[in-house]
Amino acid sequence: MKTKFILSHLFVLSLITSCSTQLKNRDVTQYYSGMGLEKYFLSEIPTWANFSSVGNCFRSKSIQYLDIGALMKSFNLSFIDALQIQATFNEDYLGVKKDPNAKMTFKDLEIIYFKASQKVTGKINFFDAPDFKTIHLIWIDEILADKTLEKEKKLKSFLQSDVHNNGFPILVSACLTKSEIAEKFPGQSFKILSAELFSSYDNTGSAIPGLKLDLGTLFKANQNIIFYTQKSPRFNDDIRGNYKPLAY
Repeated sequence: MKTKFILSHLFVLSLITSCSTQLKNRDVTQYYSGMGLEKYFLSEIPTWANFSSVGNCFRSKSIQYLDIGALMKSFNLSFIDALQIQATFNEDYLGVKKDPNAKMTFKDLEIIYFKASQKVTGKINFFDAPDFKTIHLIWIDEILADKTLEKEKKLKSFLQSDVHNNGFPILVSACLTKSEIAEKFPGQSFKILSAELFSSYDNTGSAIPGLKLDLGTLFKANQNIIFYTQKSPRFNDDIRGNYKPLAY
């Protein structure tokens, strides 16, 4: 039952909080008992293989992908909740890794994981779909390899287009993280579907080839999804679900 999952995670988090309060300045990791979460952490993708062939781009950040299928079975999670935990975990995990002097033990990773699961349990998600009838997904990976910056200029111009008066714009990337996209478009308030939300599992928890973004689990069935790219309209192999491809 999902209730059991919630209670078990809250119990562990209460222990962590209690230990932190009682021990104060002492190292809490000395007293933290590992929960065996290592089996849910997939092997790190080698740098040479950490890319999207569709996006024609490498991932500069080493995202810690999770065994979504195993999480679903062990904790009776839905696919979307397991995916939100993966994305939320990486948001905090990559934030810590920005510090070149940061040294994380696996116990530290477990604590980050349980904090992420607590957020998702409390409905504080990495991504919440907007409640709009029409959604405009905008693929940004095609600008990353363009040294002339012409594609980036075209993209930024399109983001200001009146076409979005009839649809909610969301930036999509298979290579960039949420923070990287935010840095690339400062001062913008777009929602983001970033690399942290891609998975090598489908919505049943079965393994699939490659990393994919499953739109069917992120949006409602009655939402009209348009996928914009600068190339000729075509379906994107990294994106699963129902959508209409359009060029801008």
